[in-house]
Amino acid sequence: MPVRNARFAVPLLAASLFTLSLPAPVHAAERRAIAVPAGPLDRAISVLAEQAGVDIGSAEPGLARMMVRGVQGRLTAAAALDRLLVGTPFTTQRLDAGSYRIVRRRIAPPAVRRAPKPAPIAPGVETSLDIVVTATKRTTSRLRFPGAVTILRPGGALVFGDAASNGLDAAIAATPILQGTALGAGRNKLFIRGVADSSFTGPTQSTANVYFGEVPVAYNGPDPGLNLYDMDQVEVLEGPQGTLYGAGAIGGIVRLVPHAVDLTRVSANVSGGVSATRSGDPGGDIAGMINLPIRSGTIGLRAVGYRIVEGGYIDDVRRGLTDINRVTTTGGRFDVRVVPASGWTIDAGLVAQRVSAPDLQYAERGMAPMSRASLLAQPFEQQYLLGRVVVDRRWEDGLHLVSATGLVRRDADSRFDATRPNRPNAPIAYDTDERSRLFSHETRLSRTKPNGAGWLVGVALIHARDAYARMYGPPDRLRDIVGVTNRTLDAAVFGEAGVALTPALTITAGARLTHQRTDGDPIASLRTTTYIRGRSATRLDPTLGASWLLTPAVSAYARYQSGFRTGGITVAPGIGRIADLVPDTIHVAEIGIRKERGGPTGLAGSLGASLTDWRHIQADLVDRTGFPFTTNLGNSHIRGLEGSIDWVPLVGVRVDAAMFLNGTRVTDPDPALRRQVGTRLPNTPPFAVSGSIGYDWSMGDDASASIDAGWRYVGRSTIGTQAPLDVSQGEYGTAHLGGTWTRGRLRATATIENVFDVKGDRFAGGNPFALAARNEYTPLRPRTLRIGGAITW
Repeated sequence: MPVRNARFAVPLLAASLFTLSLPAPVHAAERRAIAVPAGPLDRAISVLAEQAGVDIGSAEPGLARMMVRGVQGRLTAAAALDRLLVGTPFTTQRLDAGSYRIVRRRIAPPAVRRAPKPAPIAPGVETSLDIVVTATKRTTSRLRFPGAVTILRPGGALVFGDAASNGLDAAIAATPILQGTALGAGRNKLFIRGVADSSFTGPTQSTANVYFGEVPVAYNGPDPGLNLYDMDQVEVLEGPQGTLYGAGAIGGIVRLVPHAVDLTRVSANVSGGVSATRSGDPGGDIAGMINLPIRSGTIGLRAVGYRIVEGGYIDDVRRGLTDINRVTTTGGRFDVRVVPASGWTIDAGLVAQRVSAPDLQYAERGMAPMSRASLLAQPFEQQYLLGRVVVDRRWEDGLHLVSATGLVRRDADSRFDATRPNRPNAPIAYDTDERSRLFSHETRLSRTKPNGAGWLVGVALIHARDAYARMYGPPDRLRDIVGVTNRTLDAAVFGEAGVALTPALTITAGARLTHQRTDGDPIASLRTTTYIRGRSATRLDPTLGASWLLTPAVSAYARYQSGFRTGGITVAPGIGRIADLVPDTIHVAEIGIRKERGGPTGLAGSLGASLTDWRHIQADLVDRTGFPFTTNLGNSHIRGLEGSIDWVPLVGVRVDAAMFLNGTRVTDPDPALRRQVGTRLPNTPPFAVSGSIGYDWSMGDDASASIDAGWRYVGRSTIGTQAPLDVSQGEYGTAHLGGTWTRGRLRATATIENVFDVKGDRFAGGNPFALAARNEYTPLRPRTLRIGGAITW
């Protein structure tokens, strides 16, 4: 995306530099057919530049947060720009015959005025009032998508993309629909809409799949924790998404959308910051991006690099160490875009990241705040590499072909202190060694109409190999205990079609036919015969949805969808035992209503309700001695109610709020686990809410400023469903405060996280071998101040 919000932090590509051009000569005075949909100003300008055949640039912040009505007709580029900017604080400067610059109007600062009311829309005329949802694989308008979806872009109290210091935690804080554990980067699990199994990570598939563009970042295990620097947006598609995404997406998918290579303009930025945590070590971050067109309009590259040091704040009194939970993340991306012919685009890239944590970030109750006593260090190391190639072909009649191939290599090593309480001076270590390899490929063909009608067909192939080895004993005499290796081959054909029964009502139906085979083996010299090798399954996952346009800005939706997670060989309770895990299945029915804003000011929002039936729930647990294992713990019914509002009462003022209310209960539990019916699922607070308010204003002389404040509340839940994991967590609220100042290419930022220094307990398992004492907790990071800056070329 050539324009990016530059409100927060640091790299400023978002509102500091964007350009769109066509390789052929342009004629700005020529009248052309213009059809720019309503939505964020940066995207509207992007579309207009392409349709009018001109270059449009800007160094102004706030373009991504400014909503415009759009423009339509046979117009010159100048006339279309003038109409597009009506009601905004921006105007146009003409640079030459085919180039324009968007600048802020010269008005007495900080005058704030009400935007003119938008012209009425004729009854029965449909307008595209919101951004496109690319995660649906048919580039569907959010207004016409028959299901719950959340699009997260920088703005308000949501800070990501502009600085390396903010990752997916910022997205989690912005929407209660998305929850996550806090064991640490590379070890966390994501949960969407209450579909959660446990805080502890093991060899099972996550309930939420994460995608980097068009390719998955993992098959089994935790989220690798990719940094969101230079990211355009995050799309959360609530699940299950079995039809479009196959196994593992039972809670939904999180799609990370990076900024694409710009083939028209050289650009770069450098950002950095330092942070101070109360009673903790200082931290810092530095990041850079460079975009180089090698041949304008034909080939270009984009390189990103970053390093983040999160200062520790937990002490180990037994070993006499302070601030032991430091985390260092180093990574980068390299992308190449080639346009070999009109309509064709080829993107190839690499993502590499290393996470290093010398110790876990849990503390113990009954001791000094933010401290614990352990005999051994408990480090974690992860090395992650993703390669991808995406071929995209678009025809003028709307036909769209996408072929995406991905390769993933993830290696992670962990240690836990398993010292027995009755022998506190005899150290015992429990080590895990995870090796994951993933090949994924998908080819699909689609055509979509503005009313949501259209079709999609595709094929997909996944080959995954996940090895989970374990060692136990004195640190200098570790011995192998049984782990598992699972190899999965997943082949699928899928399709979806939407039919407009009336101009306002569209019905969508689809299905995915999957054939899957999983082979498993124990890892260790001790081999058993209590498993089944070669489990094969053929499964059909249907979906049925409806979208009804009630007014040009309001729609209602209903949807039914199913999904599943792969079974296979897994670690059973006790040392040296394995078991055959049954696949779990999920069925969801949902209804909702959403409203989009029809101009630069006004109210947008959504309200939805869902009912989930989850069978044979897979969960990574620990027994009373601390040994991890995986099992099918039972069934559950989840009832959810979610809502959000996005209100722009005045130009420059924005208010956001979101909430999620749910009820989860375990029914028909596995009798071997001695669990009572009625236990809530873990990591699913019955109530969560977040909100923010922001204000932007001009300071004249090419300068502007903004302030924002946000608050998030997480209700009470537990680590797991049975002892010793039935420990209460959550039930806290935290506040955020931030401000920015921009002048030309320079930007300064200041943020305060956990403003009131709340002492909360986050969702995380910590050390499983210390859970039996039930005094373990994972504290919130204390009040942290960050000062940052950026320069953009």
